[in-house]
Amino acid sequence: METAVYIFAGFLNSGKTTALQESLLKTVKTNNVKSIIICTEEGEEEYRMEELKSLCIDVVEVENEEDFTEEFLEKTAEEYMPENVYIEYNGMWDLKAFLDITMPKGWYIANIFSLVDAGTYEIYLKNMRQTLMNPLSVSDVILFNRCVDGFQKGKIRRSLKILNSRAELFFIKPNGSIDYDMDEFFLPDEKGTIDVTDEVFCSWFVDCIENTDKYYGKKVRFSGIVTRGKGLAWNQFYVGRYIAVCCQEDAQFVGFIAESETELPMDGDWIEIEARIEQGEIAGKRMIILLKIIDMRKMEVPGEIFLYF
Repeated sequence: METAVYIFAGFLNSGKTTALQESLLKTVKTNNVKSIIICTEEGEEEYRMEELKSLCIDVVEVENEEDFTEEFLEKTAEEYMPENVYIEYNGMWDLKAFLDITMPKGWYIANIFSLVDAGTYEIYLKNMRQTLMNPLSVSDVILFNRCVDGFQKGKIRRSLKILNSRAELFFIKPNGSIDYDMDEFFLPDEKGTIDVTDEVFCSWFVDCIENTDKYYGKKVRFSGIVTRGKGLAWNQFYVGRYIAVCCQEDAQFVGFIAESETELPMDGDWIEIEARIEQGEIAGKRMIILLKIIDMRKMEVPGEIFLYF
């Protein structure tokens, strides 16, 4: 028998209990499947125990992270034999580490949901960035609850797409409806060239990937580091930046393929470029973006080589 495991992660008061309970009750009433909840923290929102009991849904509690082990899961699987498992995962625990443990036979991770309180997001981002980003980096769905007018949905969405490109992001208004309005990313085209500063590089990169058509034919100027990769033509190279989520150890390179008809930089060079954004091909396959170099000069290594979103 296969057992689907659904994980709901997030800090206290992010809405985990409500989202998990509503999802579970809807599934059970529709499909009549044997389900259990594994609860790893006690929040302000309580489970409707009488309703859960009437549907033969058991709640299993785990108080300490060190007790949430393979042995515990094996014991739970043997005792309850569930078809669905819903885990309310403590926002202070290491979700990545949990995902590395071996699940009982037949258990598989179906979906990982992360819930975030929009009102406290910036506070946690400044003071507990690594803890906050841990579940967001592995989630299939990220839900921002209680989004009021003025909440920077577009900026946050673009930043998180650097962290986790496959995640679906939703922003929920205080009344519970989904807010589909998204502020469009816009950089002024001054004297025919878009200047991409370090402060906006991450947002610009994601917008280029998602809205390529609006950039084709435009000129862009920015600074970055050069890397050489396999499969490129003799006159092509990658240029971009290293983006760090929490610290330098987790930095990843993001950038585009550039093409120069004159001089070529060396691997590891820092350069300032002006280029035209075009649609190109590599190895006979369509590329999203190709930077045709108009002007390029070598520069000193900047004091801060990493960008943080």
